[in-house]
Amino acid sequence: MREAQAEFNTYIRLRDAGQPCISCDSLPSDYDLITGSRWDAGHYRSVGACPELRFEPLNVHRQCVKCNRNLSGNAVEYRIRLVQRIGVDRVAWLEGPHQACKHTIDDLKAIKAEYRAKIKQLKDAAA
Repeated sequence: MREAQAEFNTYIRLRDAGQPCISCDSLPSDYDLITGSRWDAGHYRSVGACPELRFEPLNVHRQCVKCNRNLSGNAVEYRIRLVQRIGVDRVAWLEGPHQACKHTIDDLKAIKAEYRAKIKQLKDAAA
């Protein structure tokens, strides 16, 4: 699970590179950091509350560490900007019920491979 999540999160951060934080619109510079990043792949519906949306790209967006970790996702502001970004119908779908799923090892390997390939595509396109 950890490896698939890491690939997925990397994809989200690359997909949303250059965009502001989904919750606060900040664009902090990463250039003054010694290590790490100021960006997370923040889930609108948390993995704890809705594990079936863990790997749903519509549910996850670039989010600053302050909003994601220190403000518990800053959910009200996240929702406002999420509606602007993906539309009210898709947000309503995210907020609706979803079929529970339990990922098998093969599922997780496939998810990891899928997002590794998407990362490569994004990096190739940026080069």
